[in-house]
Amino acid sequence: MAGHRPAFDVLVKRTSKLVWAHHILRTRDRARAEDLTQETYLRAWRSIRSLSDPATFRSWLITIAESVRLDDIKHRTRRKRAAPGAMEDSVDVPSNDGCPSEQAERAELSNRALDALNGLPLQYQQALSLRYLAGADYAEISRQLALTNGSLRGLLHRGLEMLRERLGGVATP
Repeated sequence: MAGHRPAFDVLVKRTSKLVWAHHILRTRDRARAEDLTQETYLRAWRSIRSLSDPATFRSWLITIAESVRLDDIKHRTRRKRAAPGAMEDSVDVPSNDGCPSEQAERAELSNRALDALNGLPLQYQQALSLRYLAGADYAEISRQLALTNGSLRGLLHRGLEMLRERLGGVATP
């Protein structure tokens, strides 16, 4: 909080996958999630002195991440209105894996799973998105969320059960 850059770098290392997972879950665009993650940390660095309780750093950071995402949506909306017919920054390139109907089916299932994940309570969203979207291992997730291994395993188990219920028995990761 005193502006010590190496200390902030440690915080970034401990929470970067959490912030990225938050953005990828909501944007579903890897490049955009990376850009929003960088912007989140830039804003956090600029306003770190406003953090009143260091114990609330993670929730404070997620609040900033959500603000960054909403600002990005507003900016994109304004840009679309200003330049009608402009192309989006990211274009989905079809994969060579399978026929178009299989690709469409996979995309639909992926969107359903992400919608269901977005509907879960935040603690489950964070744990599951770190594990299955960011590919973090248990040690990394425990560090990112400041949880014990046992608590993390319980969150992942309950979160997967909730996700399965929401998806109606569709296989999950």
